[in-house]
Amino acid sequence: MTMRYFIRSISPLEGKIDTGASDFWIKPPFDVKFTNVTKVQSVLQFAGGAVLGNISFADMTLGPIRVKSQALVHVIEQRNFDNLFNRSIFGILGLSFPQSSQILHDSEQLFGANSTKGRTFLGNVFAQNKSTPNFFTVLLGRQDDLKGPRDGVFTISEYDSQYGNITSQPKLFHPSNKSKNDNALPLWSVPMDKMFVNGKEFKFNKSSVPGLESGKTAMLLDTGFTLSYIPGAAVDFIYKSISGAKFDKKNQLWEVPCENTTQLDFVFGGKNFSIHPLDITRVKTVGHETVCQSTFRAMQPNPALALDGILGVPFMKNVYAAFDFGDKSSKIAPNVPFVRMISTTDAKAASPEFKTVRSRQVSISEKFAAEGFAKFQAAQKSQKSGALDLDSDLHASHLPSTFADETPLSRRSGSTTAHAPTTPAAQRQASLPAGQLHREVVEILSGTRASPTRLTVLAGTTFVFMGLCVMGVCMEVRRHMRKRLVAEEGCRFIHEQTG
Repeated sequence: MTMRYFIRSISPLEGKIDTGASDFWIKPPFDVKFTNVTKVQSVLQFAGGAVLGNISFADMTLGPIRVKSQALVHVIEQRNFDNLFNRSIFGILGLSFPQSSQILHDSEQLFGANSTKGRTFLGNVFAQNKSTPNFFTVLLGRQDDLKGPRDGVFTISEYDSQYGNITSQPKLFHPSNKSKNDNALPLWSVPMDKMFVNGKEFKFNKSSVPGLESGKTAMLLDTGFTLSYIPGAAVDFIYKSISGAKFDKKNQLWEVPCENTTQLDFVFGGKNFSIHPLDITRVKTVGHETVCQSTFRAMQPNPALALDGILGVPFMKNVYAAFDFGDKSSKIAPNVPFVRMISTTDAKAASPEFKTVRSRQVSISEKFAAEGFAKFQAAQKSQKSGALDLDSDLHASHLPSTFADETPLSRRSGSTTAHAPTTPAAQRQASLPAGQLHREVVEILSGTRASPTRLTVLAGTTFVFMGLCVMGVCMEVRRHMRKRLVAEEGCRFIHEQTG
């Protein structure tokens, strides 16, 4: 019997799932009952930080889904994830391909080359029931930037009934794998047809990905990036269309009058996807001032990763997307991964929403800036040491300009150490160590390894339980037909402590 799972969550929906990573890690403020804790340590690198911990195993529950002895990293050291923890989020669930799993590779040091004990969460879910459709869907919520709460959706093996027509949408295959079975696909990268700004098409240069159709570009769909990254000329094309916009050379971004915007549309598979004006710029508190900054930033295309850009949260908030690991019944391209998307943004309705919501955002930011500046002045008068951080963006992890060149978090001496893997080119599009994709991506942003970059590592929609609630999220669970589950806020947080 086919098992289908449906999880609906009402939350800010930032910082929980990542379509750009494969591994699962936790650092909860309470004890976890593990089924096994190994001496093998893994370093998981992300664009805005890194974590180090022992590969451990615990029984995991996500709604009606049960996985016994799920492999994960129980973090003992971390870099640049304090903002995530400050929001009571204590873990990341990766939803990408097993070929980029650092845990899977490192666990082989202990269990053998062909061991499946270190398999990813989704890998275990689909392996448990071969008849289970091997796809998941994501809709990022907007509770943070619209008047009322708007649900975020994460499903496994089932589509949200509100977007049932997604099955009739075109399949977007990875640019290099449209007509062949390539199980080594490491990224959810798809071809983009066009980009329009105020109805005018921007002409991209030839894609860095060999074999991609003329005029198209390869874009990574990544819920793990707060910002989006596309070729610099395309970024300029967007923000030069906004009245009063100015380029900040020091920080390599555009500053825009908060009340001004533009119309931005992307085309995939012949379908138009409008970007809500709220997602084209974001309100920031810089010092004691409120400014609005570009959410689309510049990067150089990278043929090794088979991508020309990264569409993060500013794009993903405007689509309902189904990520399919391969249609088993397809006669044309069986088991070849693809993505389907439906637009969720009405460009006409978005315009008045922008004016109302942006005004409220600016008002809140200005109040925060004034309060923060008053604290700063008081600190200066009392000659207190240290700096006062007035940055209100909890979504961003701070990436020092030298981060890409730093030595990774060191594994502690006296423990079994897993070495960085070497993956044959025949198994992957790019010859990259498993689990290092986010690190490699950040090194090419803006075309330099050392440029100051502000990123986040995760936006998503799921709550993860592991016999207990490891994400620190309070919710009520109730079962529906066909093992449907609805998760809502409003219950007390319960967890089981070891001992």
